Amino acid sequence: MRIFLIGMVLLFTCSYKAQNNKKLESEIISLYKVNGKDIQNCRRESKELRKNKFDETTIKTIQDACTARLEYLNFFKSNTLKMLEKTSSEKDFLIVNYISDNVPIPYSTKTIIKIDNNYHGLKHYFEDKDSQFIDKNEEFEVSKFEKEIIEKIEGYLKTGKSEYVSNKSNGLIGIYTHWSVVAKSNAKIKMIELFKIK
Repeated sequence: MRIFLIGMVLLFTCSYKAQNNKKLESEIISLYKVNGKDIQNCRRESKELRKNKFDETTIKTIQDACTARLEYLNFFKSNTLKMLEKTSSEKDFLIVNYISDNVPIPYSTKTIIKIDNNYHGLKHYFEDKDSQFIDKNEEFEVSKFEKEIIEKIEGYLKTGKSEYVSNKSNGLIGIYTHWSVVAKSNAKIKMIELFKIK
């Protein structure tokens, strides 16, 4: 009977953790969903080019460039989900995603997770091989500068005040100007877009 009760408790605990993880995963997936309106704008732009008799190669190139600007959200999503594998559902964590270069197409991104004062980094970038872009994911060592930014973001999340970070957009997207943050503290999950103000 005792073994049965222990088994039931373990099963319930595992089931509860799995439900929490699934809920968090679905929130993350919805957070990083590419906005259908943006895709429609890219298609509308292509239709205008067709009306003006542009050749199909030019139209495809422009449409690909238009949608590629949105690809970084997919990289944020997949790397955030990968980073969640590094922690348990009980631990607090902070995940920060950002565009790591100012080359507009395709963007390279970095994702950093902080757990118990330990940092893990994962970068997504493209390698040009024989005139074809190849997706690459690779772990990296988080720099002192990146840790300082994360400390400023943490400070803002705790106090709601910062001279460096705000939740108000400054209209900029690019290296160190825009962060997508997923934080867990005291069993509460917070997802927020933050922007550099200084």
